[in-house]
Amino acid sequence: MQTNPLNVFITGATTALGRAVTRRLVARGHRVTGLTPDSAHATLARQDGAIPAFITDPFRAGELKSLLRAAEADVVLHLTPQLVNGFPRRGLDWAQNDRALREGLPALHRAAIEAGVKFFVLPSYTFLYGDLHGEWADETTPRQESPLWAAALNAEDRVLDDALPACVIRAGTVYGPHEDGTETLIEALKRGRGVYTGDENALSAWIHVDDLAAALVLAAEVMPDNQLFNAADDMPASAAAFVGYLANNLGMPAPGAPPAFLRRALTDEMQQARLTASHRIRSEKLKTALGWTPRHANYRAGIDHTLLIARAESAQR
Repeated sequence: MQTNPLNVFITGATTALGRAVTRRLVARGHRVTGLTPDSAHATLARQDGAIPAFITDPFRAGELKSLLRAAEADVVLHLTPQLVNGFPRRGLDWAQNDRALREGLPALHRAAIEAGVKFFVLPSYTFLYGDLHGEWADETTPRQESPLWAAALNAEDRVLDDALPACVIRAGTVYGPHEDGTETLIEALKRGRGVYTGDENALSAWIHVDDLAAALVLAAEVMPDNQLFNAADDMPASAAAFVGYLANNLGMPAPGAPPAFLRRALTDEMQQARLTASHRIRSEKLKTALGWTPRHANYRAGIDHTLLIARAESAQR
């Protein structure tokens, strides 16, 4: 599906997801303005074909509105909240992420309205479904109203309940080349460090970073107003299965479960909640409405691709 060229403004432009989205948008003829934190990251954005933009305070709607107007933005993709959606690990700044959702998103959303943006896309999280004991979830399944995820739940409601046309895409756990959680996990395995994988019977949703980027670009082009979509591959799997397959392809044994007294050192309350909840995700609505098909149908194919890229890049150094 191809549309007339759009001016797209994205946050998190130099994350693995942001770079994948930028490259795809540029390849499809759209102009991309990417929010970057400093000049080094601006160089990365330029390499991908984006126009880098800077801001001193991402919580000020006035500054954001000026950037959106300068970019003549038709669509905003707010990718920054996906920084915490990689493989669960300790050390993620959940407080900062919550602030970004509670304060940063309203500021950006208000700025988008005042700047005349046509459409707003918010990627969210399939872990908001909570523990369904392995049952399938589609977009009609109620969310788990947990205080742990209150900021994310409120962010979804704000975007979908406002007059500005918008959609929300709930993504499974994101992995792939250069994704922070994936790189942290690979490094831990190579160094023989413990990896907490939660309940081995708890099934989670997974999505390769390139497949999520494809879904977000389609949403920007189609502009499906007031719609919620799930985005995950076709094989739900436990974190233990994911890590085991990755370790095997690195030529290493799968890490054993760490003793209980080490779990706190390896993870936190949010990550434990993600790794012990079990659900399967249906993404048929996204496939039907937007014509999306994951290139990596399951985590095994996605891991194979991730390691292929890593080895090719290593050989070039």
